[in-house]
Amino acid sequence: MLPEYLLTSLADSFQDGVCITDQDGRILLVNRKHAENSGMTQAEMLGHSVQDFMRSGKLNPVLNPEIISARRPLTRIQQTAGGRRLVLEGHPVFDEQGNVALCVTFTRDTTSLRQWHHRLREQKALLETLQKAATGNMGTKLVTDHNSPAMRHLADTVATVAETDATVLILGETGVGKDVTARRIHALSPRRDQPFVKVDCGSIPAGLIESELFGYSPGTFSGGNRQGKTGLIEAAAGGTLFLDEIGDLPLPMQSRLLRFLQDGEIVRIGSAQPRPLDVRILSATNRDLEKAVEDGTFRRDLYYRLKVAVLRIPPLRERRPDILPLAHSFLTFYGAKYHRHAALSPEAEQLLLAHTWPGNVRELENTMQSLVIACAGDSIQAEDIPLPLKAARKQAFPALPETEAASYKDLLRDMEKELLAALMEKYKTIANIAAHLNVNRSTLYRKARAFGLL
Repeated sequence: MLPEYLLTSLADSFQDGVCITDQDGRILLVNRKHAENSGMTQAEMLGHSVQDFMRSGKLNPVLNPEIISARRPLTRIQQTAGGRRLVLEGHPVFDEQGNVALCVTFTRDTTSLRQWHHRLREQKALLETLQKAATGNMGTKLVTDHNSPAMRHLADTVATVAETDATVLILGETGVGKDVTARRIHALSPRRDQPFVKVDCGSIPAGLIESELFGYSPGTFSGGNRQGKTGLIEAAAGGTLFLDEIGDLPLPMQSRLLRFLQDGEIVRIGSAQPRPLDVRILSATNRDLEKAVEDGTFRRDLYYRLKVAVLRIPPLRERRPDILPLAHSFLTFYGAKYHRHAALSPEAEQLLLAHTWPGNVRELENTMQSLVIACAGDSIQAEDIPLPLKAARKQAFPALPETEAASYKDLLRDMEKELLAALMEKYKTIANIAAHLNVNRSTLYRKARAFGLL
């Protein structure tokens, strides 16, 4: 028979707790893991009865009496005085006469397992939050090779601002590409490998926006997630939070957002425990926030917190040299998506250039997607262009001039002279015409002098 110290050393090598008692419940052998699980030392447990520990509240329940009585293996959950939850697996050991002589109990601590399950639930909730946050318009493509001076300047500013952690306010009409600009800032920033979380402040119901932004603790709402919920601000920890349509944020939420910007921490609904967070804030709006401040619908102090760096994106009608590069980019993107190849005819391109694009880049993207889907051949013709764009062509070009031109060539010359005169009246200088219409400046100078317009 092995010496007692070798038996104890052997038992100590097990990852699970091991405890051996006699038929009266007196502990004959206990390994280190079992003692740790029970919140006691081996010396405290050896030679004592498990029933004594149960009566003192240190262990509850104990398996030994049940196993002696039932004469078969049993499994129970035990709660220790220290708050641990243990899985007990008890097995009877019979003597030569068939009586239960010993009881061997194995214990496994499930406290850490439950903690892991809780962490997994939290991570699942975080992933769900991130997935929800990322369901914005991801189809919009960013064209970095801008032709218009305004967009080239904006691209340079974005690259500069992205390197910092400054709060950025992006202004512009609906559809100009505020979302794309925010994603570009994040992609160029040191936080590029961390989450980018978008919040559409105008689409979340007022009654839900607080819990969506700040999350809530377990048991806060009846019918809510029993494990609580990670808010969108918390989901962006370490990364970037993009608050789209910030001008639509209700006043109470403006106050809470201001406190977060000031303190760098949030408090979930139903909790008093602040959570420090490192989050960069980008925001965007098509509203006039200065007017909203004067009207009392937007907090002045929050406005100044948000406008550390301000980016204004011009509408598409003010950067016409970008229209065709964007159109071709969208054609390529949706052509690959729908396995179709289509090119714009020169006449179709002229219609796109003539349109004022009140819906900006989003309208152009939707138009190109529709043309790719509906195009029967490889070329998109002027007649394929939607009617509103055809109407724009009539408004963009002057009517036939009153002329006695002797030939078609002379007629074209007279029309070009009248068009150039109209452009000079609108844009004032040859340089402005060249910048807006992507035309060579020297060519315009030559024509203007030939027409006697200079």
